[in-house]
Amino acid sequence: MIAKSEIRKINKAKRNAMDKAEVAEKSTLAQQIFVESELYKNAQQIMLYMPLGNEIGTEIMMKASFKDGKNVVLPITDGETGEITPYLIDENTEFVIGAFKVREPVGASIADVEKTDVIIVPGIAFDERGARVGFGKGCYDRLLAETKAVKIGYCYEYQVSEAIADEIHDMRMDYILTEKGIRKIK
Repeated sequence: MIAKSEIRKINKAKRNAMDKAEVAEKSTLAQQIFVESELYKNAQQIMLYMPLGNEIGTEIMMKASFKDGKNVVLPITDGETGEITPYLIDENTEFVIGAFKVREPVGASIADVEKTDVIIVPGIAFDERGARVGFGKGCYDRLLAETKAVKIGYCYEYQVSEAIADEIHDMRMDYILTEKGIRKIK
């Protein structure tokens, strides 16, 4: 098994080296796969995230969700405690740069995480067992432990790794979504 610190180092370097055209192409493919899936069609409330740098994009999923009348939730992470609070947004929501330099909604209301059907979870790497390497603060693990929502690890195909050394508190994904498709975790 590969150590999380080594995976973080390798995958961050690869992601940072991607050009904007490659990011756009792979993000578009992955998002189209999701919005055509039953997971998307059956969901009423979807938690997405605002990508940072070359993270795989979410804008197509967000626009499709608004168009299809779904509730869209964004996670806001407290910079000091690492606690994630989910906020309901709509197409008129305004944003500011918040903790971790991520765009955060202004004036949005707190969402009921229990009403969330699907959570699109960012990560630096995932493995075929659904284990995840995040940024090392455990923010998503704490949120995911509180919900029965379907957890979809969302990344570029090269970020799907061989077995990751995960820990007891690490929450595993139900699916992995990349530009190559959606795979259910066995």
